[in-house]
Amino acid sequence: MKRTAILSTLLAVLVTAVAVTLPRVSVSPALAGDQTITLAVEKMYCAACPLTVKTAIEKVAGVKDAKVDYQKKQAVVTFDPAKTTAEAVAAASTNVGYPARVVKTGS
Repeated sequence: MKRTAILSTLLAVLVTAVAVTLPRVSVSPALAGDQTITLAVEKMYCAACPLTVKTAIEKVAGVKDAKVDYQKKQAVVTFDPAKTTAEAVAAASTNVGYPARVVKTGS
């Protein structure tokens, strides 16, 4: 019985010592999850324009959701930062004739 108590105490001390000496690991933003950005989208002049922008943005690998608002002249896009960047998403819109720039980033 005494032997078990001593071993339990030693184990507890060892576990505590190891936990204290281990370095803290931080998660990089690319591994933290999806990112959401808001793009200002220029040159949308009709109700069909947002469909073209949405289709182009959704073709970018890693894009999970895109909502394009004609009235606000903006797009809100959620994507996996491990697969693409905000700049690549904006470039997809620009490449189909609707210049876009990032105006807000979120997590």
